[in-house]
Amino acid sequence: MVLPHSKVSRSSSSLASTGTAILGGAQVSLTLLEKAMDGTNIPFVKGVAGAALEVIKIVKAIQTNREECNNLVERCTSLLVVILGSLAGKTEDAIPDYLRRGMERLTTNFNEVLDELRIIDKRAQKWRALVYYLDNGEKLKDCSAKLHWAMEEFQVTSKVSSCLKDLERHEELREGQKKILESTQELQNEVRDGLVEVREAIKQQNAPNPLPSILSTVMPPDPKIFGREEFIGMAIKLLFSVTGAKIAILGPGGMGKTSVALKIIHATLVVEQFGENRCWVPCEQATSVPLFVELVAKSLNLPPSSSGDRLAEIIAFLKSSKALHILLFDNFETPWDIEGQQSNVADVLTAIGSSPSVSFIITMRGNQPPSFHTIDWTEPTLPSLSQLDMDAAEEAFLKISPRAKGDPELRGLLQTLDCVPLAITLMAKLSRAGETILELLDQWKSERTRLLDQPGGDRRNSIEVSIKLSLDSRSVKGNPDAIRLLSVLAMLTAGAALVRLPEMCPSIPGWKAALRVLRGAALVYDSADKSRIQMLSPIQSYVLLHHPLGQEPLKELRASYYQLVPEGKTEPKHPEFKNIAKELAKEETNMEAILMNALHDSKGDTEEALNASLFYSIYLYYQQPRTAIIAKAVQIAKATGSPILAKCLLWHAGILELQSRLDEAELLYEETKAESTKIGDLAQAAHCNKYLGALLRARGQYEKAHTVLQEGRSTLLALGDVALGRAAWCLWDIGQTFFTQRKYKSACSSYEQARSEFIGLNHRFGSLRCLTSLGAALGYSGDFDAAESALEEARLGFAESGDLYSVAWCLRYLGDTFLRAGKNSLSLAKYEECLPLFSQMGYENDVAYCKTKIDYLRTLPIIQ
Repeated sequence: MVLPHSKVSRSSSSLASTGTAILGGAQVSLTLLEKAMDGTNIPFVKGVAGAALEVIKIVKAIQTNREECNNLVERCTSLLVVILGSLAGKTEDAIPDYLRRGMERLTTNFNEVLDELRIIDKRAQKWRALVYYLDNGEKLKDCSAKLHWAMEEFQVTSKVSSCLKDLERHEELREGQKKILESTQELQNEVRDGLVEVREAIKQQNAPNPLPSILSTVMPPDPKIFGREEFIGMAIKLLFSVTGAKIAILGPGGMGKTSVALKIIHATLVVEQFGENRCWVPCEQATSVPLFVELVAKSLNLPPSSSGDRLAEIIAFLKSSKALHILLFDNFETPWDIEGQQSNVADVLTAIGSSPSVSFIITMRGNQPPSFHTIDWTEPTLPSLSQLDMDAAEEAFLKISPRAKGDPELRGLLQTLDCVPLAITLMAKLSRAGETILELLDQWKSERTRLLDQPGGDRRNSIEVSIKLSLDSRSVKGNPDAIRLLSVLAMLTAGAALVRLPEMCPSIPGWKAALRVLRGAALVYDSADKSRIQMLSPIQSYVLLHHPLGQEPLKELRASYYQLVPEGKTEPKHPEFKNIAKELAKEETNMEAILMNALHDSKGDTEEALNASLFYSIYLYYQQPRTAIIAKAVQIAKATGSPILAKCLLWHAGILELQSRLDEAELLYEETKAESTKIGDLAQAAHCNKYLGALLRARGQYEKAHTVLQEGRSTLLALGDVALGRAAWCLWDIGQTFFTQRKYKSACSSYEQARSEFIGLNHRFGSLRCLTSLGAALGYSGDFDAAESALEEARLGFAESGDLYSVAWCLRYLGDTFLRAGKNSLSLAKYEECLPLFSQMGYENDVAYCKTKIDYLRTLPIIQ
């Protein structure tokens, strides 16, 4: 509710007259009580009386809340009349111990009351708005109640009741009290009619009244900003689209909303339209409704209040003014977040904007304008302010730190900061002070947002303060799940898939409501396709630093990612691999962040993390070979003596081989062989010869490769049934070595024998792989019909099992075979068929190969 203006005006005269009577009564009581106190020399009695008199003096000085003041004077007067009237002239020895102790406790109570009154007095001297009546009145009532219960506790009245007869000697004092009581009764209804229900939530009653600390409301100068031209143009167009426009500039903290708003209000068109009537309202000072109202008045250059109804004065001024006004309410979230005051703040803003000559702009953290029904926001509303594009971010950085120009790492640093303007500004200042870009990158990794914090800083010069303001907002604090969900999301560098959130945080059943709160506070945002929830890098870093995820929810999050890499299903030969690869392709960045976090966590389930890292690395081997995860897994497996160390070594070596890091791969294969022998896995130790043979083949060391492969096969065959599959693979690799040597007849013999062994073992994938290799070798040897038959049979088999990777290779080999056979149209068709498959799976070398063949075939004058 806003102030009911008519009631305030009607009550002001009677308030003044009644207040005068009360002050007169208080003055009489004070004078007589001081005289009465002089009649006793007992220290503890004088202590009580002195404190009570000090209370009366302060209450006398307070010009507001007279009803409550008079009640307090009544309590004090009654107490002092009883004490001083009964004990005047007595000696200290004549006072009983129980009464002495009671007096001492009463002195303590009076001093506590005094502390409260001094605050109210100080405030009343500096700010006389009627909106403070209820707040001060409640404190005065508390003081009066405290004295009442103190008297009841110590039974002061009953313990000195024998002295009541002495009151007859103090008729003058009693007359003063009578005047006070009569005036109090008369004032009661008038004050209640005059007060309005603006509930002021001042939590820190001991803090000095903020009104005197209001900073300047002089409009700040036109700022220099980068990359916001399109947004500013949209806002200015919107501002002039209607009379009395209402515009909200929204977004996360640190996005430069204030700078953008100032740029708009300093634009030439806006200056020409509104001139000197462009008003700046710095709302971060508006920690109460009356402060908010006073800030508006000050921005409009209104004189000190003459009526006590500041809002009415503002509205009257705006409606009587013939000039157009525009007000910029900067950091509007401060008054909007005052507990229990949203409707009051809304009413104030509605009243100010009710004049058709008034336009206003608010800047506010969040992604939705304040949803009061009475504000008709000008359509179309502006989009939330987002991070800068890379060019603008670089320009902003170099404006502050020209020394960084040309640094090849600068864009990497800006990307790390997600191009957030405040983070860029603060980081650029560090660069200007002498830090290199590489040094800043390293410091950011270790210090995170602490690097951009300044002791005693505010939202303008500390990224930590800026983010904390959003986390401390009323909506976020009001939802206990919001910070917990934010901590989960901070673990996911690439954002969280909405469909997976329930399985990521099963212990947060209210995640949907929490997510709405986080979106509203602009702490997270939706991806362009609305499928993922994302977080800006500085916010993510702050949350990881100050609100780390607890062990139980962290365990839940890890489990939700471990299930994406089930054992045995991350190789193309498995029928579920296609679907698994599709899901993993969306989650690779998050998966690696989760696995790295788990591998570094000594408190977690290390073996579980190692297994997930191994299965994920097997997937990477076939998709996009990378070594970071498997290398860390090997390190942890060695440190913990994990039983899967040999497997980790083996796949690490395989990925290194695919990356053509052959020397490193050879060393790891040898280490795998030694580790396998150590743990008694002789089959795997011998199987390492297969990989070493393939590596020697890649180096062109064919004879050595044959020797190593034959040794491995012989050892595996000697181990019996448990190793026959691996022995067959060694034979296939022998065929591959012959193929590379262009000894196609020997290669075909090895493939056929290996295929026969796989069929005997009911190993479908092995038999189809051998059939594929046989078809390729037949094609290269000139037996085109046999090659086509073998490759088509293999393709159909792989298609049936869903192994698109192997299907693509069959099609490629068919294209090669038809090209050699001169069947150019068929060759072109096969290359065009396998190209999208390789492209879909990310095999760039194979994509390039197919494109080269397609381009060549399309240049031929005649295609058969």
